[in-house]
Amino acid sequence: MGSQEVQPQAQPQAAPSQQSTKWKATKDEIVAYWKNLRPDTPVQMRAIDYTHKGSTYGEDGMRLTGSPQFISSILARMKELLAYETPTTKLAVTYRQTESPSKMAMGQSKISYVFYVAARQRGDGDKKTN
Repeated sequence: MGSQEVQPQAQPQAAPSQQSTKWKATKDEIVAYWKNLRPDTPVQMRAIDYTHKGSTYGEDGMRLTGSPQFISSILARMKELLAYETPTTKLAVTYRQTESPSKMAMGQSKISYVFYVAARQRGDGDKKTN
């Protein structure tokens, strides 16, 4: 399989350091981009280095929020991610109940769920053997 990096059609060609504002697509651009993606495009997730400390914001990974039914329906379509559980990489996963801070501030309770997944490299002492 070839490794072809997929970029939104409307992304500016200027280098990030030359841009005065951050790139943002319109809804129409997003929908057109999404419709043109091939359903057989393989998942291309870069594993986070095992020595990485701190936030993983900006690293390859996925966050799903909402009801357990919604999260399950999306995970059922993302089973390809399970291929990242290997002798050299592992899945970092979290699935938990959460409450909306903005709703709590207004005295309301909105319980929902959040699921996170990312691939991490295994360290020397963390190699998985089958």
